[in-house]
Amino acid sequence: MPKALIVSIATGMGHNQAANCIKSELEAAGYSACIAEPIKDGRIIDLVINNGFKILAGKMPKMYGRLYKVTERKLLNQGIAKFLNVTLRNILREIIEDHKPDLIISTHPLLVNAVSYVKASGRANIPFIAVVTDYMAHQFYVNKYVDAYIVGSKYTKDTLTAKGVMENKIYTYGIPIRKEFRQPRRIKPGDSTQNNVFSILLMAGSMGIPRIKKCLKILLKNRHNFRLTVVCGHNQKLKEELEEKYCQAVNGKDIIVYGFTDEIAKLMDRSDLIITKPGGITVSEAINKNIPIIIPFYIPGQEEENTEILVKAGVAVSVENISELNKTVDMFYENPALLEKMRLKALEFSRELSPDSIVRLADGLIYEYNSRQHMVHA
Repeated sequence: MPKALIVSIATGMGHNQAANCIKSELEAAGYSACIAEPIKDGRIIDLVINNGFKILAGKMPKMYGRLYKVTERKLLNQGIAKFLNVTLRNILREIIEDHKPDLIISTHPLLVNAVSYVKASGRANIPFIAVVTDYMAHQFYVNKYVDAYIVGSKYTKDTLTAKGVMENKIYTYGIPIRKEFRQPRRIKPGDSTQNNVFSILLMAGSMGIPRIKKCLKILLKNRHNFRLTVVCGHNQKLKEELEEKYCQAVNGKDIIVYGFTDEIAKLMDRSDLIITKPGGITVSEAINKNIPIIIPFYIPGQEEENTEILVKAGVAVSVENISELNKTVDMFYENPALLEKMRLKALEFSRELSPDSIVRLADGLIYEYNSRQHMVHA
């Protein structure tokens, strides 16, 4: 039974969701797979990275965006990579020695150079796959010791080749998502779950970004009647505030408020539109459900880049000013042909998802490494 070690960091939830998805796929194929978070368990670096991400992304997004962009510069990127290598090398070595994997997979860019450093030192002569969980690849992903990259689209592939990664190392298999999201939304006219009511899913991301309140306030002024389902993520305060304020229908609109929930796939199945910030996992799930996406705001950095690619691919519409949100909603509400056109674009985009290919890639890389070692010892 081959062993796979998947390493991740819980900044947001997307990286760990991707890790869990890959783990399930590998285990279904007969692998022994485990997930490790090298910076977890109260270490100072955990507080710096995880808490730093929450504070910057949630409360100082412009500062986060500036940091994201300046770390694209090779010189600064190399400095941060060296710091992470020194900080994490012993932790990673211990994890690798404990698990003795045949393969390592990373779902977080900050771990790519650290794992590569361990490989370069000769402590891990095994294949290494980096999974890019956004639609543009940051410079942190780039390292010659990565054997293969799994990316979400041909656009993502282009961003890696532009950074010098060899094309034959990049596999367009899609950002890994759970099985319940891999079936397109299929709602027939008159279905009891839909009741012919136009339905909008409003998502605040795993952290529950408060700016979603402004979106909701604007949508409630819309002249059309529709159902609004709001997901507040882990922001319990936001959930309670919205539940108290909107405990009944407003302006002919039914409002349902959720906190963190595992029912997102079902909620997407009942929705005609999704309004969300463009986190890589969330938009991948929506695309695979073939739901048109409206992006009213984004955290500068990777989400800004995700927006650029998704709009270019025709699967999302970006609203430059939140105050104009209703104009975009009206455009979809009043034009079913436009909704269908974007669903078809999403269907075309989602055909790149191939989770089974991840297992075949892992099998091939392990075989290749074992063959090389056999030749050396022979």
